[in-house]
Amino acid sequence: MSRKPARAVLLIAPLFAAAAAAWLALPGIAPARPDGGGAGKAGMPGAIARDWARFSGQRPGKVVFSRPPRMFILDLRSGAEKEVPGVQTDGGPGRSKRGASPRPSWAPDGERFAYRFQGRIYVCDPAGRKRPILNPRMDSSDETRWTWHRRDNSDWLAGPALDGSVILVSVTDPSVMRTAYGGGNVRKHCEITGSGRFIVYDDGGAIHVVPFGGRGPGLRISRGQSCRPCAAADDRVAWLPEPHDRYRIFRARDGRFLGDLPAPPGEQIYRLNWSNLADFAVHMYGSDGNTRMHVRKISSAGYLFIGRGWDPDLWVGP
Repeated sequence: MSRKPARAVLLIAPLFAAAAAAWLALPGIAPARPDGGGAGKAGMPGAIARDWARFSGQRPGKVVFSRPPRMFILDLRSGAEKEVPGVQTDGGPGRSKRGASPRPSWAPDGERFAYRFQGRIYVCDPAGRKRPILNPRMDSSDETRWTWHRRDNSDWLAGPALDGSVILVSVTDPSVMRTAYGGGNVRKHCEITGSGRFIVYDDGGAIHVVPFGGRGPGLRISRGQSCRPCAAADDRVAWLPEPHDRYRIFRARDGRFLGDLPAPPGEQIYRLNWSNLADFAVHMYGSDGNTRMHVRKISSAGYLFIGRGWDPDLWVGP
């Protein structure tokens, strides 16, 4: 990863203000700033709780993350951090280890999460009760992330297949599977928007968006070096350019550029994960060692430092 200083620069697409009233458009982003007053320092639960309350409008919130070889959950309302008992994780600083990190994903109700460990995908609850989700078509190798997806009133895990498709695997019965995208050109990274209408994926050279159930390559939304696509709870998608100083956000249905989410000053973004609510996300910085996690508010580009760890995923209550 590039170590160049991050530039807190924001670009707003033409005519963006006209779309701001629509929920699926980005509602006016300001330069990155610590909406919580810059507090939320590691080891200060009271500061995290106070600043999260201001940041979120008193919403409940929690972050699941790894500090290899353990998994933790941070309750943002109290600032308290607890280890998930009996759960082991891989990963760590350096290119040879970081691909094995667990990449957790919260269920829509925040009661369970999925994660990867040693080539298997697991579903687990905060008490540490877990079970593997096994299907022979699943690609659960290093770097992959399987995200929770609700469709037809059922819970699925969405991710890459070994044949380069995007598939859904039933959480209740992992032998039940359906194809979400059959293009055969997906290279590890893919996510489905919260509406279930679109898929964003990496073909190994560019980031594309395709309607659910499609087969053609879809819209290309990246230029130059790009990686780590992610999907919002609404129909927005994003990808990480080089240098990793911002995530570029697009509207899925037509590939229209909406704006950049910049890294906090002096940092870079390693992995961004959108929460179950479209205006909140979380990311980490420092894949080579001294990691830092930030909760983000997309509409203001505000950031709140919440501690140190790998692969955070955020759930926000109503």
